[in-house]
Amino acid sequence: MNTQLKDLHDHGRCSEEGLHELFFSERPSDLAEAQRICAGCSVRVQCLELALREGHEWGVWGGVIFWDGQPFHRRRGRGRPTRIDSTLPIEADLKELWELVKTA
Repeated sequence: MNTQLKDLHDHGRCSEEGLHELFFSERPSDLAEAQRICAGCSVRVQCLELALREGHEWGVWGGVIFWDGQPFHRRRGRGRPTRIDSTLPIEADLKELWELVKTA
């Protein structure tokens, strides 16, 4: 683990006991829970910046889901989306994420 990642992990909410697997789960409900945890984290933006800079392939970083190297706002479960879910964006725009990091 590189030094910057270790520093973020030591200060992030993801460092709480038993949460590591939640941030790297394949279940959409687990990933959504990890995003809720990120929402209240003091190092969320720095974590997202690190993930973007280092090109992380998997996991929830700074409240964004990285799946196969692509950023997503959320992951859908199997089956037809609910009416509310069908109107929300799924994929995140890398340019918009970089702008968020730069302006934070």
